[in-house]
Amino acid sequence: MLYLIGAGLDIGDISVGAIQTCKHCDLYVDRYTSFMNAERIHYLSNLFGKEPRNLDRSDLEENLPALLKRALTRDMAIITGGDPLVATTHKIIFLEARKIGLQVKVIHSSSVVSALIGESGLDFYRFGQICTISRWSKHYTPVSFYETIQRNLKNNLHSLVLLDYEPGKNASLELKEAVRILEEAEKKYKGKIIKPMTMIFVMHKVALPDSQRMITTLRRAKLLTFGNGPTAIIIPAKLTEIEREVMGSMF
Repeated sequence: MLYLIGAGLDIGDISVGAIQTCKHCDLYVDRYTSFMNAERIHYLSNLFGKEPRNLDRSDLEENLPALLKRALTRDMAIITGGDPLVATTHKIIFLEARKIGLQVKVIHSSSVVSALIGESGLDFYRFGQICTISRWSKHYTPVSFYETIQRNLKNNLHSLVLLDYEPGKNASLELKEAVRILEEAEKKYKGKIIKPMTMIFVMHKVALPDSQRMITTLRRAKLLTFGNGPTAIIIPAKLTEIEREVMGSMF
């Protein structure tokens, strides 16, 4: 049996049911796709009475078949931050496990997606497609996120925009760099949706003790600096009266 277990967002978010399951499994922790630092892993090890093995990118990609074969003869649990199956990597693990006849059970937990939307005060049902601003390099300048934001705003839907994040390094794309990339994409498309006074929500390390969140403009966002950790921005569509009221009480 393979268990895909969510550990939630903060150090104590894992459920009692998940803890009991982990006590009788071979344990692995995903250090590639999610925010799972040494402190969290040490805390979980004490709860389980044993230390999980770390999984990096190669373990979850090219070495995945060998990993899954071990679960044919023993119970195995892969622990990830947030909620399982939100990341594409975990969906692939699920599918590959089923292909070789493995039973798979998912134990859910809190997700960064619902936390980001919830803490914004905006209506969950008014969000469009989620997108990510990736780091640019000399030969890699993706701008598909701009098309998503443009389409969302055209349909009067809010845009949740994740900033590229490297879990192993605990490093998010800097906000000012993300704004610069937004502006470059605006020039490329000759669009009219990204302006200096465009209002955005900035959400840094949401649901963690040292989280930060604010409403600002793109012009001011260029001057802001956050520490390491996952960061996201929300570009809102036209706000409803209820959204304005809730938002005003939360920020």
